[in-house]
Amino acid sequence: MSDHALTILLGISSVAIAISGFSGVVAVFGGRADGKWSPAERFRTTNMLILSLGACLLSFVPLTEEAFQIPEQALWTTSSFLLFVFCASYFVYTITMLRNPALRRPGGLLIWVRVVYFICLTLAGVLQALNVAGAPVKRGAGPFIAGLLFVLIQAGLQFAFLVLTPLTSADL
Repeated sequence: MSDHALTILLGISSVAIAISGFSGVVAVFGGRADGKWSPAERFRTTNMLILSLGACLLSFVPLTEEAFQIPEQALWTTSSFLLFVFCASYFVYTITMLRNPALRRPGGLLIWVRVVYFICLTLAGVLQALNVAGAPVKRGAGPFIAGLLFVLIQAGLQFAFLVLTPLTSADL
């Protein structure tokens, strides 16, 4: 693994931890510690935590594999496979959660946010499937890192809406 890939993976894990850590700050200072959570806020917070901590954990997979001196191609194949499984399972989980009537009410979750969310999750999964297959992309760090970034985009989007949307907003 190149030093460049190592630096990027460690940077991604740092950003992921920062996003998940700020969720506690948002919960406490946003008055949400008193139990004033709307279903949309609970959904966003859960997404933010799972996505950011998942990205953090998965960014350490190739580093751990390298410590065991796993060959480069196998390293990126298994790392991408695990990220693909994460994306696919979280896609199914999110679809299941969106069946909740409280989240489907008008203004519960913005349509464009849902579209961006599923586009990023789908792109991350497709990139990982291509990296596992080795075609049309060359197996390596690029697709894996791009997939992690797509996952972090979603976590950041959830974070932005938690911070920027006040509790009394009609957009919830």
